[in-house]
Amino acid sequence: MRFFPLLICLGLSTPLLSQVVNTGFVDTAGGEHLGKITLGACVDVYANSSGAGKTLPYMVSSAQNNTFGVNLAMLDIRYQTTGIRARLVPAFGTYMNANMANEPGTLKNLLEASVGVRISKKLNLWMDAGILGSPYTNENPVSKDQLMYSRSLSAENSPYYLSGVKLGLPLRENVRFYAYLINGWQQIQDHNEQLSLGTQLEWQPGKNHIINWNTYIGNEKSIDHPNFGTRYFTDLYWIGKLGKKWDVSACVYAGVQRYTSLRTDSLMPIPDHADYKQYTWWNANVQVKYAFNSKLSLSGRLEWFDDANNIFQTPMHHAIKGYRTGSYGFCLNRKIEDHALLRLEYRRFFSGSDAISIYPFDSGYRDNLDVVSASMFVWF
Repeated sequence: MRFFPLLICLGLSTPLLSQVVNTGFVDTAGGEHLGKITLGACVDVYANSSGAGKTLPYMVSSAQNNTFGVNLAMLDIRYQTTGIRARLVPAFGTYMNANMANEPGTLKNLLEASVGVRISKKLNLWMDAGILGSPYTNENPVSKDQLMYSRSLSAENSPYYLSGVKLGLPLRENVRFYAYLINGWQQIQDHNEQLSLGTQLEWQPGKNHIINWNTYIGNEKSIDHPNFGTRYFTDLYWIGKLGKKWDVSACVYAGVQRYTSLRTDSLMPIPDHADYKQYTWWNANVQVKYAFNSKLSLSGRLEWFDDANNIFQTPMHHAIKGYRTGSYGFCLNRKIEDHALLRLEYRRFFSGSDAISIYPFDSGYRDNLDVVSASMFVWF
């Protein structure tokens, strides 16, 4: 992949927005308006270079290695009146192949598919049902909405989508509350016939700042995880603009997974007398972007993800227990006209001071991994 140095001169920047938007959700501001219908589309083409084989370990976004790939190609169709709305987002690409692998049939190609009704005009109370965008963490699958090209470890290990019902209620002009009744943790087809609950509280203290707090509680017992019980999760993130030059985003979260060694052969609830352990995981990251002008910018990220009991990730070096890793990186960004972004990113993954070797190479395993990524993103 010797072409990467040639791309350094390209650079990119997302447009300077009049106000901050919540990048935890797929962008809803773009598209062509055709009466009550809004039609949008995007294509994200990328290439990675690293020593880790054909696929970047532990990732689902832009994960193909040493080859060109299409991360996400999607069509966004929205319909809106004063009392009803609908959204259909069919999508394709390596992200969909990896992230939707557990969904059956054609559900693998639905990023979102929902209908909504306003059940109270006075309260502006909306109810949406179907495949919904996830509120968890400050990143969504669409790379142009993010400060860095690649997704953080926090986003890759939390739900990108939910399936169920969402109620949205404005509490004040700048405070919104949402309640979710859903099938479970990133699943369209329910794994255990027990529903889960989620909440979202979004506060926008000014046009340049958003503070978002989410919670989740649900039973995660499944065929793949027969020892899992109830999962508790919460995250908090901030998205802000500091003057005309700086953008910043930070996210912290923590979760508790109840786990028992008492195993049953079906999806029936584990008996009350089971001896549960409490397994925890957590994450923290911060991202910044400096805009040299309206077209050129430089972004950076520092993060750490700690999953000591392998709730989400099992190190590919199976003799090792505990997935603890971080990354830092920089991304040069260049805007082309109004609807194209070029990006060049360097990212280093590292496994911490204990030097656990969890990254695969032809010669064995290492405690770090360097990745260079190039991307072209076009949308309307």
